[in-house]
Amino acid sequence: MTFQGREITLENLSPVFTPEQEAVKRRELEQQLYEVFRKYADKRQKEEAGA
Repeated sequence: MTFQGREITLENLSPVFTPEQEAVKRRELEQQLYEVFRKYADKRQKEEAGA
């Protein structure tokens, strides 16, 4: 690409995934979030039971 008379190179650093890869990544993220929520829900339930 030319910009102000100089040749510059553009590099896309954003990963491009297939729909299947997107689905896998989404499931992994959902599983991680679920584990965090479950951990804190268990902790809260124990605190409430002890109170």
